Amino acid sequence: MKINKFFKTILIIAILILLSGTIFWVTAIYRLPLKTQKIIVNGKKIFVWVADTEDSREQGLQNIIWLPKNSGMLFVFDQPGKYCFWNKNTLRSLKLIFMNKGKITEEKYLPSIWKGKQTICPRQKADNVIEIIDR
Repeated sequence: MKINKFFKTILIIAILILLSGTIFWVTAIYRLPLKTQKIIVNGKKIFVWVADTEDSREQGLQNIIWLPKNSGMLFVFDQPGKYCFWNKNTLRSLKLIFMNKGKITEEKYLPSIWKGKQTICPRQKADNVIEIIDR
């Protein structure tokens, strides 16, 4: 009887892990902005989700573990500014590409939250910023 109880416990734990993983992925996928766009940066085509509202910019790529190669998020701002980015709930390291009027002004690296909380601020003003998972 003890073995049967042990297997029931293992089965319940496995089901709970599967269920929580499924809930995590579904919420991560469905919370992404619906707007998408293909852009070209340094001759590479990049598929991006467009974050052009305060809520979508604040959410960013939080809780995202994986994205297809050459994809990320484009942050669109109404006017140029020195917009800072943090790694709250950022599970993967990110490459940040700051742009102003279609030209790259600088690139920065934002480590995952596993390396401690960090905020990255540009030296120059930007009106667009691209986040790409750093591979």
